[in-house]
Amino acid sequence: MALMEWNDSLSIGVDMIDMDHKVLVDQINMLHDALQRGDDQKIIGSVLNVLIDYTSYHFDREHQLMDSTAYVESDTHLREHRMLVKKVKEIQAGFQGGHALGRDMMSFLKVWLTQHILKSDRDFGAHLKSVGAARMIPPPRVDGPVNWQRLNILVVDDQYNFRQLLRNLLNSIGVVSIREAKDGVEALAMMKADTFDVVLTDDDMSPLDGLGLTRQVRMSQGNPDPRTLIILMPSQEISREYLQNATRAGVHDMIVKPLATNSVRARIEKHLTAPLPFHEVNGQLIPVRQTPAPRKPVLVSR
Repeated sequence: MALMEWNDSLSIGVDMIDMDHKVLVDQINMLHDALQRGDDQKIIGSVLNVLIDYTSYHFDREHQLMDSTAYVESDTHLREHRMLVKKVKEIQAGFQGGHALGRDMMSFLKVWLTQHILKSDRDFGAHLKSVGAARMIPPPRVDGPVNWQRLNILVVDDQYNFRQLLRNLLNSIGVVSIREAKDGVEALAMMKADTFDVVLTDDDMSPLDGLGLTRQVRMSQGNPDPRTLIILMPSQEISREYLQNATRAGVHDMIVKPLATNSVRARIEKHLTAPLPFHEVNGQLIPVRQTPAPRKPVLVSR
């Protein structure tokens, strides 16, 4: 059973803020469910990280709206934001230090978000509507060499919750075009009909797993383009053997769980701005992670 239920009483009538609040409710429920199921700590850590990162992203968007509409109560409102960010970062640090996440923490998140929406955000929503800014969406902050709004990204995973987690993470860095596939077969069909810049794929799927999907992409002759498509694979464990197998299949890079927005963003940016070269083995393209250093000349003494 969900910890929080979204209903019309939580809507403040501002589309962007309501949408963000729905994502936060979804992330809180996802965290609650992961704890209830006793999921692996790396899965719980990924959900907690995305909840914190999306909260910061949402607060930043609200801050931009306050600045652009001269909201007189912004100092009080932002003080509440800072208090929550401080609290959840303390929770995150405790979790990373080995402390379990308890019911009191989940109750705190539920109560804080509900009360903040019903009072502070409702007042802010009334202000936005009074100045004709209820449908205003702040422009994304331009940061770095990648235009995130222009990317088309495919998320491949057989678990709905993890696909939703990655969608929320990608939204928080400015990606708006995100498609989802439940397995490698569905992903291949989507890639033939559309052009993607990046694929984030799980490996453990059937009937076609992530490595099998990648091999087929790297051996393709048309769409998807086997040389330009960036393929990244989130994974809980990355052994030397597994990394070698993934590289031979054509995976650009692995991303170790628990996932965090900054690490996913950095890995995508790295491969888009400095594409890896490939070498071909038996008709399959394999990314070359490191260019061998030029051999130093050997000086022979006479």
